[in-house]
Amino acid sequence: MTLRSGSVKSISVSVYKKFPELTGVIPSIKKQTIPNTKASPKINDTFRYLLTYKGVASMPGGHTMHKIVRVVANNKGKVVKMTLSK
Repeated sequence: MTLRSGSVKSISVSVYKKFPELTGVIPSIKKQTIPNTKASPKINDTFRYLLTYKGVASMPGGHTMHKIVRVVANNKGKVVKMTLSK
């Protein structure tokens, strides 16, 4: 099962709202396997997806800064975690 394009679009909209300087950036998508644990053996979600958005933000004084936003989403397209690297 892969992540639907509609899910990618909705995830991208939430990223663009939080980080407008990344608007229009197309993410790279990687599939991740979730290991089964004894605490939750009946989890139907066996995969998560890592979406990585890379862009450049303008800073005062004409400087630029690279920004990387990593989004972990489940197989239904719900955002589990969103992090920013500066």
